[in-house]
Amino acid sequence: MTCFDDAVTTSGYARYLAAKTSVDDRALNRHVVSELCRLMPAGAPRVLEVGAGLGTMVARLLDWGVVGAGEYVLLDADRRLLDCSRRWLRDWATARGVRSTLLPDGLQVGDLRVRLVHAELGGYLDAVPGELADVLIANAVLDLVDVPAVLPGLLRLLVSGGVYWFTINYDGETIFEPAHPLDDQIMRAYHRDMDERVRYGRRAGESRTGRHLLHHLRDARAPALAAGSSDWVVHPAPDGKYPADEAYFLRSILRTIRDALRGQPDRVEPADLADWLAVRCRQLAAGDLVYIAHQLDFAGRSPH
Repeated sequence: MTCFDDAVTTSGYARYLAAKTSVDDRALNRHVVSELCRLMPAGAPRVLEVGAGLGTMVARLLDWGVVGAGEYVLLDADRRLLDCSRRWLRDWATARGVRSTLLPDGLQVGDLRVRLVHAELGGYLDAVPGELADVLIANAVLDLVDVPAVLPGLLRLLVSGGVYWFTINYDGETIFEPAHPLDDQIMRAYHRDMDERVRYGRRAGESRTGRHLLHHLRDARAPALAAGSSDWVVHPAPDGKYPADEAYFLRSILRTIRDALRGQPDRVEPADLADWLAVRCRQLAAGDLVYIAHQLDFAGRSPH
């Protein structure tokens, strides 16, 4: 049995990011969010979000009253995804009765100007810096980069004493229930793939980013002022249905594991991987699959 489409398209990835919204809403650590609110500069700050994807975080922060005016820059390497974000944010604003206006480089949402910037993070950090940000956000991003190499450049994007909020940083633990005899082997192989991943010619993350980030931030003279867990927990309701579009989110997680491990028989036998995926797909279809991923959130200030 398979629960996957043949190919991942931009629209499919955009749907995954939209489906992830409700999962992130539950996961984001409220203690760390409270610290972010305390640290937020008054007035109309300039916010930069790297790897911003669909723009769900700006919508969330508007909803939560964390931001309301100023400029919010969405930086992402996928131009088509940024095009999707413009439409998604316009639809989101319309659904909430918030005025919005399309602009050549983004859109105006209420009193907040949202600007879309197409750039790969490494190249962006290597370029001559432009206007510095008051607030820097990275959501589910830092576990996809080489943090020791990237973090100093990220912090240089902030004004002196600027605020960072680094969220949903994977920390080496994924749980599926009901248990399967191949779980440990599959997860070991998946974590090894994360630890050895290369993108854009650079190391691209590791499986224990969360716990290591505490020390990386301290070494960068920007120790966390607040930290807490932000675990993804997805489970069916009593009627066997998953909330919102979270069944699609789970299919996307299974696809990610499949794509990371297929073609690597030295790590997982193809027949074993196929069996594990088939069981998980059946459990998902039956409304019986539970998924937990351990992650950490951090908030603090850049060096003065």
